[in-house]
Amino acid sequence: MEQLGEYLVRRLIGEGGMGKVYEGEERLTKRRVALKVLHKELARSEQGRRLFLNEMQILAHLEHPNIVRSLSSTEAAGELVMVLEYLDGRTLRGVLSENGRLPWQDAVRIITAVASALVAAHSQQPPIIHRDLKPENIMVLNDGTVKVMDFGIAKVIQALNQTNTQSVGTLQYMSPEQIDAHTIDHRSDLYCLGLIFYELLAGHPPFQSASPRQLLNLQCTAEPPPLPEEVRAGLPKGVEQLLFQLLEKAPEDRPYLAQDVIERLEPFQVAGPTVSKTQPGVSARSAAAITPHKAAPAASEGETKSDEASKPRTSTTEERRDSKSHDTPRVEKANEVKRADTIALVEQVGSKRDIPTKTAVAIIVGLSLLAGAGAYLIKAFGEPEDADKTRNVRPTATFQERDQQRPRR
Repeated sequence: MEQLGEYLVRRLIGEGGMGKVYEGEERLTKRRVALKVLHKELARSEQGRRLFLNEMQILAHLEHPNIVRSLSSTEAAGELVMVLEYLDGRTLRGVLSENGRLPWQDAVRIITAVASALVAAHSQQPPIIHRDLKPENIMVLNDGTVKVMDFGIAKVIQALNQTNTQSVGTLQYMSPEQIDAHTIDHRSDLYCLGLIFYELLAGHPPFQSASPRQLLNLQCTAEPPPLPEEVRAGLPKGVEQLLFQLLEKAPEDRPYLAQDVIERLEPFQVAGPTVSKTQPGVSARSAAAITPHKAAPAASEGETKSDEASKPRTSTTEERRDSKSHDTPRVEKANEVKRADTIALVEQVGSKRDIPTKTAVAIIVGLSLLAGAGAYLIKAFGEPEDADKTRNVRPTATFQERDQQRPRR
């Protein structure tokens, strides 16, 4: 049996663009673990090693019941190895493939769990943005617990004076601002959360096309189609409205924080083991600092909180204005990458490899380590006109600082 440092390698679990994942065993404790090993080709690349080491550092600081735990990291025989908790279960993609769309109660529990993981990540300083949320990166364990994987390919928002020329994500699950390489903040993850929420309820993503060009344009410009009538019939109005607010094209029109999503879904929770209500991994002080302090209007006599929340809620002009007036965090702005350049890159890879378009797209987006789909990179060539301005982006404002500046009601 092959050995990597203090770990025995039992079998290959999966392989992706960044490396391989093996089931392993710690020699002394006999504990089952997952061993994530960087591809040797990438290990020889300084950029690949930096990306992998960055992943190790990120997971070491993310401790939450809805995030896969990083146990340790090591370098053995010239290979970089990350030791992760072993997960017994299936990816959310596997659940969808087997069951089709889920009952809305199950979808609410899963989305609440993922939002809980995002609260922990977004409350880090600097905030950690996943940038590649998708069913392949979410595990549903045998006991019902939900775990978010692959935070490591996320780009930590750096409060430094530097330029980012890459957009990381998966085509089917990228926010409009990711596709256009515009300024990215935590609300990009909320858009992707909405895409997953829609798929759980409808059984398919809101935007589908065999053409990469059309899919990119749909993500950036098209309104999501209504849910099937049979789904809407039993779906609380409050859940449906939250779903479509998550899918707003403009970040300022989405819910402001992942904690907002949790609070909006709370009235519709059905008992289940998928999420910890105490939000471990986020201190009470941090949770308070990133939660908007808005008093909910009192329900009228004879009207329950659940009844009130289930009513359709129209976003008023005042509410939109209030949302846009928030002091949104300053983040590093990417060099301008025109959507046409993104499309050209997709089509260029397909033509060079002389393979069908679907296969070309599959190669571009890669494979996730445990389930099969991963990140692809869009890179701008040349300096944008506003490159000098980009270099002078101010440091990221913390959630705590923004909360102090936010007007109270």
